[in-house]
Amino acid sequence: MITKSPSGALSPYYYKGGYFHGIHYGSYFDDSDALLSMMKKEEEFILKSPEKRRILIDLYETTLTKTLTEKITEHINHLRPNIVKLAITATPKNLHKLHKALTRKTSLPQSQLYFSTDMEEAKTWLVSDTCHTHIYSK
Repeated sequence: MITKSPSGALSPYYYKGGYFHGIHYGSYFDDSDALLSMMKKEEEFILKSPEKRRILIDLYETTLTKTLTEKITEHINHLRPNIVKLAITATPKNLHKLHKALTRKTSLPQSQLYFSTDMEEAKTWLVSDTCHTHIYSK
């Protein structure tokens, strides 16, 4: 059954023969309160389901402060039991911040993480059987 997640993404989202759960945390710009509220709704939505998910988090056009980066890391740690694979798309600067924070403060194995500036590349990795870390670098 296809439904929409709290952030407005189709769930599950079918792509190239597989599927994943998309989370739209992009376009919040400097409105961290609205983003934190959406993160709470998404977390409740995902955790009430017993299934494990391949998750894509889009963070384009959202300003990541140090505090917000820490909150996103905590959020991912809460979701960890339900994550099969996690891809994050954002600007190179934000990807660097998140990679650093997640490496230090999450118990999610690096092989389950994928960081990219390219949304299509991240989607393809999520639906593939491959598990390897990719970090975008200039």
